[in-house]
Amino acid sequence: MMKPEQFRQIADEALGGLKATPGLFNRAKMRAEGQSTKAKGLPARRVLALAMSLVVLVGGAALILPRLQQSKIHTVGTLTAGESQADTLSEKADLPRGSLQLSKAPGPKQGIWEGSGHSNFPLLRLEGRYYRMLTNPSDVSSLADANMGQVAVFTTEPALDGGSEALSNIAPKGAVIYSFSGMGRSALAAQVNGQTRLFQRVSFAGNALIGGETLRDTLPQGAVALQLSGVGTITDRDTVNGLMNTLYSASEYQGNETISGSQTLLLDYGNGIVLQMNVKGDSLSACGTWSCPEFIEQFMAAVD
Repeated sequence: MMKPEQFRQIADEALGGLKATPGLFNRAKMRAEGQSTKAKGLPARRVLALAMSLVVLVGGAALILPRLQQSKIHTVGTLTAGESQADTLSEKADLPRGSLQLSKAPGPKQGIWEGSGHSNFPLLRLEGRYYRMLTNPSDVSSLADANMGQVAVFTTEPALDGGSEALSNIAPKGAVIYSFSGMGRSALAAQVNGQTRLFQRVSFAGNALIGGETLRDTLPQGAVALQLSGVGTITDRDTVNGLMNTLYSASEYQGNETISGSQTLLLDYGNGIVLQMNVKGDSLSACGTWSCPEFIEQFMAAVD
């Protein structure tokens, strides 16, 4: 198949360097008038029209062919000064597909928890703890670590099941359940419709913390960025660590239910995993609801 960059060369060879100039038009017009008396059955006007068409064709080719050559699509890579391309590609390759990366733009008010529709939200249950499926990332197979077992019970009414076996209303029976290194009991993964999806520890049907668990067990240390919708994003490591320490130490447990909230707090762990808490006033909620006005005040002051 002929490439666009070959068009100009072929046209130049075929036309012998012919250019669409006013002189060419005048010569064509004079030749048409001079030969009109010799042309049998062909009126002078039609001869002139044909000559003009030739001029337009040549002129159009001269204008279009260079543009065809210039319209080739190029992929342009950008690198920060001092940054190697190999390092950049490696970092991008480590992120699972569809990962959510926090930016300075306002965070999503609806958050990243998968919707519940007209029934229960999509979930996993393992060892009495419940986990809600997230919209992002779309696949965490590259992050999945230890095999925690398989889904033993599939039911559309998980609240009615009084057993202790691994259960889901979205992952099929037999689906392998995975944990993540460094995330403790805060998140799990399981295959759903051919993709390994992320699930976050949450409250469900009055079930939240177990035994002597604390907030740190459901939201582990290691966050590298925080985003509060409608307020802003914090990426400074020291500030993020300070905020998380305040959340761990100053939060007061309010109960096992999850509030809906008007805002969301997103916690980015830098490995492709982002967890969420719903926020309403001074209360934050995921696995149970916690009151921590100190965290909200400190966050807003850090953004200002």
